Amino acid sequence: VIFWMSLKTGSAEVLALASVAGLLPQLVLGPFTGVLIDRWDRKRIMIGADIFVAACTAVLAGLFFLGRARLGHVYVLLSLRSAGSAFHWPALQASIPLLVPETALLRVAGANQVLHSIATILGPALAALLINLVDMTWVLLSDVAGAAVACGALLFVRIPRPERKGEVRSPALFREMKE
Repeated sequence: VIFWMSLKTGSAEVLALASVAGLLPQLVLGPFTGVLIDRWDRKRIMIGADIFVAACTAVLAGLFFLGRARLGHVYVLLSLRSAGSAFHWPALQASIPLLVPETALLRVAGANQVLHSIATILGPALAALLINLVDMTWVLLSDVAGAAVACGALLFVRIPRPERKGEVRSPALFREMKE
C-alpha cells in the first residue's frame, strides 16, 4: 500500500506519512505486547491479530473497489494493521520455544528468521509486480486470503501455555515491561 501511494501521488510527504502510519503503532505497542503475550494465549493472539489485520485490509480493499479510498483512510487503516501486527510476530517468536525441542531450537529459530526475511523482501516485490498487473483491490485481497490460510493452519496447532510463577497482578505489567 505504501509503495502504491508513493507511485500514485509522487509525494515524498505521503510516502513518509504512510511509512510512519505503518510503523509507529508497532513501535509504541512493542514494549507492552511482549508482557501481554506472556499472559495471554499465544494461539488466540496470532489468530486474532491475523483476523484483525485481514479485516482492516478487507475494508481497505472495499474502499479501493468502490473508488472511495482516500489518504486519510489509508493512514488510519495502515496504523490499525500495524497495531495488529505488533501482536502477531512477538506471539509467533514466543511460541517457537514451546513447540520445538531444545536441541533443534537454534536451527528452527534461524530458519524462521530466514523465512521472515525472505517474506519481508519478496512480499513487497511481489506486491509491486501485482500492482502493475491487477487492480489494488486484488492485491489487498490476496493478503486477506493469506491471512485466512494462516488462521486455518493455526487451528491445527497446539501451542502450550507456559506456567507462570506466582500471582499476576495488573501493576506487575509495568514492572515486567521494565524488566
